[in-house]
Amino acid sequence: MAAAFTTTASSLEGQLLEIVRELAEGELAVPVETRPTNVTIVPDFENLICNITVALPITLSGTGATISAVANPYLP
Repeated sequence: MAAAFTTTASSLEGQLLEIVRELAEGELAVPVETRPTNVTIVPDFENLICNITVALPITLSGTGATISAVANPYLP
């Protein structure tokens, strides 16, 4: 399980970027031969935006109208 960390940004958008950056750092800690590539951060400095893509493994549970999706750990 990954260690908890505290975000420091004052906006939700800033906190999201901090969380995604932490997830990307976690992937970089995995040996190259088994490293996942589930996180992509592409800054566009000209237009001052950042495109973020995250693919997490999930488990679905529930029945009928009550479905729950829970993200599964994928980093060692």
